[in-house]
Amino acid sequence: MQLIEFTPAAIEAIKHYKDTLHIPETHALRVGIRQKNAQDKGLIIGFDAKTEKDKAVMIEDFEVIYNAGQVFFFAGMVIDYQDINGKKGFKFVEKSKLTAPLAT
Repeated sequence: MQLIEFTPAAIEAIKHYKDTLHIPETHALRVGIRQKNAQDKGLIIGFDAKTEKDKAVMIEDFEVIYNAGQVFFFAGMVIDYQDINGKKGFKFVEKSKLTAPLAT
């Protein structure tokens, strides 16, 4: 089990963005949390240079980096990519509410 999990739709979107945005090979996918208050936690996702403070895991064929102090926010959650009525984006989904299989 991965600490950070993605749906197949999220994996495909990440690969698409990495290819079309010409992300440098030195950059990894950064995943994090933007916390406004105890109930409002937003996903931060983007390509960034790795620092010595980052933790890293390999998912599919790309490196994912994160702050070790935020990893408990990912427990029981999956990162999905949704395109609903032209509104596209990544979001957290509770693993128990997923109907599709996860990427491996």
